[in-house]
Amino acid sequence: MEIAIRAIFTTFKIIGHKLLHGRRFAAPFPQSWGRGVRVHLDGAGSRLRIGQRCVTRENVILRVQNGDLEIGDKCFFNANVSITCLDKIEIGSGCQFGNNVVIIDHDHDYKKEGGAPLVSAPVIIGRNVWVGANVVILRGSVIGDGAVIAAGSVVKGEVPEDTLFYQKRENVIKPISG
Repeated sequence: MEIAIRAIFTTFKIIGHKLLHGRRFAAPFPQSWGRGVRVHLDGAGSRLRIGQRCVTRENVILRVQNGDLEIGDKCFFNANVSITCLDKIEIGSGCQFGNNVVIIDHDHDYKKEGGAPLVSAPVIIGRNVWVGANVVILRGSVIGDGAVIAAGSVVKGEVPEDTLFYQKRENVIKPISG
């Protein structure tokens, strides 16, 4: 019963976003979004396309600012996932994301004086990728089909298809200057 109620609620949210954003927002019915899902399309160049039968838990944030975010069919986003797109983020069909995952296609160049300009590069996530809780996926990352990203990992760069990606932790401390 709860799934049916969420699907009805989501239908109204999708209709609202289609009216507000026009062709910049595309999501077919049915979808199932949890409470507190927020969609932000800022800037005339922003586009968000969500595939069929995607499911989110509560407090998922999809923010697109003059970028292009594309999510494939039958993806699952657990609670508190945050996706921020200024350039391009592609997520293939059948992907699963754990709690508190952050996907971001840009960062700040902190070494520049007079402000911190943004540096961006596309993020591409293949089909049927599993991403564990508390993972951060950074700009320029490419994750191949069928890869598994272990909880707590920080991904920067390429992860080949059908591989397990994890990190052993060690503390590194170095000065910021230089």
